[in-house]
Amino acid sequence: MLKTTLTFFIIFSLPSVVYSNNSKNSLSGLENLENNYFSIFASPDGQSFALTNSNYNSLDIVNSKDLFKVSIPHINTFSCKWSPDSDKILLTTANYTNKRRKNGLIVISQYGELLLTIIDSTFKNIIPIGWTGDNTFHYHVNNILQSFNMNGDEIEWDQPLVYSINNKLYIKDDISDSVLIHEANDMILNLSYQLDANLIAFEVYGNEPLIMKNKSLVINDIDDGNMLSISKDGKTVVYAKLKDDGYQITEGDLFLFDLKNSTTVKLQNKNGEIRMNPVWITNELIYFIDFRTGSINSLIVKQ
Repeated sequence: MLKTTLTFFIIFSLPSVVYSNNSKNSLSGLENLENNYFSIFASPDGQSFALTNSNYNSLDIVNSKDLFKVSIPHINTFSCKWSPDSDKILLTTANYTNKRRKNGLIVISQYGELLLTIIDSTFKNIIPIGWTGDNTFHYHVNNILQSFNMNGDEIEWDQPLVYSINNKLYIKDDISDSVLIHEANDMILNLSYQLDANLIAFEVYGNEPLIMKNKSLVINDIDDGNMLSISKDGKTVVYAKLKDDGYQITEGDLFLFDLKNSTTVKLQNKNGEIRMNPVWITNELIYFIDFRTGSINSLIVKQ
């Protein structure tokens, strides 16, 4: 693990009714930033960020002071799940033996240090699901839900667990069985939900975005879009619309969907950035990836 000291700042501008600033790299004080990032996983407290490349085989962790380059072998960063206290990350490892992939499951610290190996190596498919307490996490092994407490204590249920298996969406909030709350027409991808699970956003394979309110009402007012992310106050969803030429992504814009009025606004993009993978940091601050440069950019919105 390599630690680098950095200066961390965001460029702010005075907002209008809906305003977005085309900022430069939001982590521009960082000397060793690779600028080849593809995904951002923000910690619950909004103070740390796990940054991955498009191959999901590298991980940089940034906080307000430092950059930590994670050096754990065979790391797989397709899905990084932060603990509620923002101290730990659940993720997988992947290694190929005789052309067969062997998977593992680990927990690392917010500084990139290995804390625990749950599964060292298996040919079974492993998917990190999420945390329901500071020391309790859940994961799939061949689509079977497993739960684990790092201290060997009872499973914590401080918040609900929302997860999908193929085209089915489930919720589990205690030791009782999971409850099926939605069955889609195809694979469910890219879940985003509030801590109380009263708002759940996801996309169905083929760029069909859906939002669920109160675990039942389905909102399908968004025409096309992916990578949905719910604001902290539950009032707005940000999402991306991407275009490609059949080989690579050529355009990308971000949109805001107002959950109260069911209205959509396209955010200004004067610099022609290819915007993707947005995440809310506060109710007015969004981070996203510019696919052209691999940089982490920010914009501020107010309504």
